[in-house]
Amino acid sequence: MIVSLAELRRQRTSPTLSPEFDDGDPRRLKPLSLEQQRKRAKELLRAARAHDASALERFRRHQPLSEVASLRLSDAQHVIARENGFRQWTELKAHADRIRLAQQATREGRPSALDGDCRTLHIRCGRDIMHKLAIAGFDGDFLWFADPYVQGPVPRVASLKEFVGIRARYLEQQDREQNIFDGLYASYQDLERARDYAAVHLWMEHDSYDQLVLAKLLDFFSDPAKRPPRLRLISVTHFPGIERFNGIGQLPPEALRVLWSDFEDVHDGRLVVGKQAWQAITSPTPEALVDLVKTATPALPTMSGALARHLRELPAVANGLSLTEQLTLQILAEQGPMNAARLFGWYTNRYEPLPFLGDSGYWVVLLGLANAATPALKIDKRSDVPPEWNRHWHVELLPLGRDLLAHKADWLKANMVERWVGGVRIDSRQAVNWRFDTGAGIALRR
Repeated sequence: MIVSLAELRRQRTSPTLSPEFDDGDPRRLKPLSLEQQRKRAKELLRAARAHDASALERFRRHQPLSEVASLRLSDAQHVIARENGFRQWTELKAHADRIRLAQQATREGRPSALDGDCRTLHIRCGRDIMHKLAIAGFDGDFLWFADPYVQGPVPRVASLKEFVGIRARYLEQQDREQNIFDGLYASYQDLERARDYAAVHLWMEHDSYDQLVLAKLLDFFSDPAKRPPRLRLISVTHFPGIERFNGIGQLPPEALRVLWSDFEDVHDGRLVVGKQAWQAITSPTPEALVDLVKTATPALPTMSGALARHLRELPAVANGLSLTEQLTLQILAEQGPMNAARLFGWYTNRYEPLPFLGDSGYWVVLLGLANAATPALKIDKRSDVPPEWNRHWHVELLPLGRDLLAHKADWLKANMVERWVGGVRIDSRQAVNWRFDTGAGIALRR
């Protein structure tokens, strides 16, 4: 569905940030204070001159360490800048200034429209930044295109209707909703309207959820007849002030204004890699995906890491588990039984190397491990809360889960398992299945 950001902003009753849109979550962005960073640099310099081991190690990580006595404040500022994700202190200073100006513009309630020079469409694989873009002053239209290719079948088929039908049936089974097809098909049709805009901006981050969607979009736009005059992309890997960056949905409106200057044009090389990635994702075998990951996809630097993570959802050679399943059992073994909300927090914030699943997608994984004939974990859904309150489930490890972690059992051999990793179908009733050897970095049939 395409929504007007300008109309969203007009619907707001207050010129200042409203509680509806201002998360107030202390775990979110803590904007960099230039004064605070200067203070940190001075403290680091003092500690290094006092021969503090941790301070000296911080210097060594980011620059050749000269004689301690010759260290200057500019050296410490360089270290602080590198620790915040910048190449040098001047970049950190510029970022702090941009955040300050963006905050001021946003709080005034009438920020200049950064996308006001032409008719613009913003595309995002979710609605998490839609209202924030409106608050930040963007005036274009917004399309959320959110088919979660990280789960369920993503096969290579002849027609769009057949493809959407396969995706809709899977999503209906997981969400227990009906008539998903119409809304999902409409979102694919809305993509056809992108050619009517002067500019299309793709808001993405580095995880496999976003990068698989990005591959689909670039494959779509590789057709010149469907491409707008200008196609631009951002693929965010971090943001200063966010200790663990999981996605641009964490960011407040002013940060989206800052990111606007980081957009880049999608040139032909990026379209080619996107098309290659989508073909590999939808292939019934994973060899093309493995080969593409080995190239490091320099035209799209964030793509190869996401595809590498996607490959690890194939059953492991050692025990038949996907990496998500493996990490879930490992958390329970190391941290003990806990409720599903806490388990999801451990998985996302401590164990998962590249977070990509929302909580609803994660519940699918939990139920798969619990509802098998010989389960690896047990879920107590509690009788005092409605059954759909997944976050209150009590989860604990079962003996098979411990055997799987010890490589004494195999998940595909212990149970009837049928699932998909993109276009690759996993079915334990088959004599052999595609698996992934993490150590060798290869996929093989076993």
